[in-house]
Amino acid sequence: MKYDTVIFDLDGTLVNTIPDIVTVVNSVIEQIGMTKKTEEQVSAGVGFGVEHLLRTLGVPEQLNSSLALEVEGGYASMKDSKAFVYPGVLKMIIDLSRAGIKLFVLSNKPQRGLEKSLSDHLAFAEFQSARGSQLGKPAKPLPDVLLRMLSEFNISPETVIMVGDGEPDVLVSKAAGVDCLSVLWGFRTRKALEAEGAKMFAETPADVVDLILPVEQ
Repeated sequence: MKYDTVIFDLDGTLVNTIPDIVTVVNSVIEQIGMTKKTEEQVSAGVGFGVEHLLRTLGVPEQLNSSLALEVEGGYASMKDSKAFVYPGVLKMIIDLSRAGIKLFVLSNKPQRGLEKSLSDHLAFAEFQSARGSQLGKPAKPLPDVLLRMLSEFNISPETVIMVGDGEPDVLVSKAAGVDCLSVLWGFRTRKALEAEGAKMFAETPADVVDLILPVEQ
């Protein structure tokens, strides 16, 4: 078995969190007189952290940090989540776990929001660790957080595959020297991912399992 460790992205890979992100972001930006944004507009800016998202939506730079903090707090405390786990993801996680694959999460979602999303939607999953971002310090695409996580768990990069739907997943994989599997059910097109150097693709969660687990002869 080539891979014994899988590092998952969260948003757009395991859970479609766009409904919740849209709700929180709109509630924050309306306070400064901005109009509500659509799911399509928000999806286009998701991936590189809260501050980047707000910039893509036109939030004035001088207000970015304070509003990002409000978004973080609003997301972490929101009730009645409308986010949902993608079809096939639960079975994918179970199949990989039963095969002895070590599972991690690395997300550009702020840490408190990441923990809430996992608690709300994937509480059953036995992730070794789940690392999110600190405001102003995205966990991706720089490799520092990923490499520190691997070092803490004594994992060799050549045994790791990053599974995600976005450009940051491709870029952090390159920087850390780990393989990347780009999923096509999330927020980015194959063309956009290929532009960043993506080479391996999965159209369904079952494809992820088939690539990682050896075929029984």
